[in-house]
Amino acid sequence: MPLTFIDIEKKKSWRISVLFIILLVMYFCVSVALFLGLAFIFPVQFLGSGFLLFREPLYLLVLIVISLIIAIIHFSFSAFGAAGSIMRSLGASPPDPEDGVHRRLMNITDEIHVVTGNKRQMKCMVIPSLSMNAMAAADLKGDAVIAITEGLLSRLTRPQLEAVMAHEAYHILSGDCLDTTVATSLFGMYASMLENLNDEDYMGFYLLFFLFSVLLTMSSILSMFISREREYRADAASLRMTRNPLALAEALHLLSRNWTGVGVIGGGLEMLCITNPKATELEKSGSWWADLFSTHPPIGKRIKILLKMARINISEFEEKAYSKTETPYISETPEILYYALDTRHQWQGPYNFAELVSLSWLSPRTWISKGSANTVERASEDSSISEIFKNRLSQSDGEVSAFSCPLCKQPLFEVSYEKTKVYQCNFCGGMLVENDKIPRIIARTEKRFTDRVKSVAKAVLMDNQRNLMKKKLRGAKKRFQSVILCSKCRNPMFRTFYSLAYLIEIDRCNVCNVTWFDMDELEMLQCVIEDRIIPGLNL
Repeated sequence: MPLTFIDIEKKKSWRISVLFIILLVMYFCVSVALFLGLAFIFPVQFLGSGFLLFREPLYLLVLIVISLIIAIIHFSFSAFGAAGSIMRSLGASPPDPEDGVHRRLMNITDEIHVVTGNKRQMKCMVIPSLSMNAMAAADLKGDAVIAITEGLLSRLTRPQLEAVMAHEAYHILSGDCLDTTVATSLFGMYASMLENLNDEDYMGFYLLFFLFSVLLTMSSILSMFISREREYRADAASLRMTRNPLALAEALHLLSRNWTGVGVIGGGLEMLCITNPKATELEKSGSWWADLFSTHPPIGKRIKILLKMARINISEFEEKAYSKTETPYISETPEILYYALDTRHQWQGPYNFAELVSLSWLSPRTWISKGSANTVERASEDSSISEIFKNRLSQSDGEVSAFSCPLCKQPLFEVSYEKTKVYQCNFCGGMLVENDKIPRIIARTEKRFTDRVKSVAKAVLMDNQRNLMKKKLRGAKKRFQSVILCSKCRNPMFRTFYSLAYLIEIDRCNVCNVTWFDMDELEMLQCVIEDRIIPGLNL
């Protein structure tokens, strides 16, 4: 995605101080209410002094100190580590690197870090819910998290996911996410517990019920004061990073037409989401009364602003969006036909993609040509055909390594060769061996060689000896050929002989000390050394 640097805006921390003062005042009011309640329960003890609280400053000071202590404890437990607490309450977990969809999310998160110059480390999390929403959270401990539901992650295209992630990243970078997270953790998250209680649960917990009711009320009031303009600013920042207003508009339209998490995402957490999970038709209408009490601007208004930037008419956009969801997509492009060079070096075809998949002799090294195009390439170089080989590998037994075959571009498997771990390609049969393991492999004589390997080893040895002698007679300088890239470090490997005593060609990387053997090359080297094959040349 065409990413550019964003001007990271920072807000003053005075809002957090205001939140603490509000919390302190709330606990003081609750303490005064409890104190006055005791006066009604035990009137005899208070008759002589009347309103003892206001006539004795010491009692008032004690209540203030108690309220301050409780507020500090509440603030410490809530504001520090709030991001982790919110993620745990939602059951969010880190993305699975083995999952293709999750891996795409991780890649986009890395791109976000690049575009922002790594000014703030942000973790990405996945909420195991079929609902469609995303949120950002940050706390005073320094943690920052972007979470997206499994439902939304699975439905968005890559450009749409980039736009949503950029939107949420801006909330963290600009600092407004910290304000909303602290407000949510102080009031909203605990108040959302109230929604999960039944009437029977209130019995015996009237004081707790009263406190949660106060917190729920405070959460609603705070939503009026937290600026809804932050969503417009985040939309604009997403555009600056992705240069794709249409992608964000499509994502918001998808959110507006699907379940956004009501019942899963607690009522106190809506301020953190990209769209309000509990948005009513009144809030979606965009009236001044709805705008006063809503945590987000109307999603339709946000889409219109984005479409205006994309220079697309709203009716045209809606027609296109509805057609995508209500009718299956039928490609207007003609079917691609492939030609493939078989093992006898004869061109076969044409094949459509399904027929190409069924070819048993198709390998990553097979030369292919598309239709009438004059270009010829290896099958491994075509991204769509490469998926065929990945599917085949997924059905294979064995442990896949982190290295890829330098020829086939497919993952290598960890195998035991002469009781030593090496990495082998299931397609071309080549092996990647660490240099310090080659002597121990050669020293072991358990492997028996076929007559074919012995005859090929002798023929190759004679041919290499003849070519080397010709070069020496001509006085040609020895030149190293760089043909392939190392599977470990991606530096060029040099095509050379194992040694002048054993003229078997190999590919060696002098950076990470590994050697690549093409099919049969390692066996030929063992055969030459064990059987002491000496080329007989008639020069």
